[in-house]
Amino acid sequence: MAQSRLCTTCQVPLTSDDVGIYLKLVSLTARQFVCIDCLGVKMNCGREPIEKLVRYFRESGNCALFR
Repeated sequence: MAQSRLCTTCQVPLTSDDVGIYLKLVSLTARQFVCIDCLGVKMNCGREPIEKLVRYFRESGNCALFR
C-alpha cells in the first residue's frame, strides 16, 4: 500500500506534481514536502508560476520527475 504524504504546512494530501516540483526546485534529497500553494507562498510567487513550471517540465519530456 502506498504511503499517503501530507503537506508539512497545511496537511493537505500531496499529489505527484507537488512532490516532483518540490524535489526539482528545493531539494532532490527532501523527505518532507509542501503543496504547490504553500511552496508558492514560501517562494513569494504564488501558485501560477509553479504550475507553469510543472506544465513546462511535463511537456518537455526531459524531466524524469514529471513523466
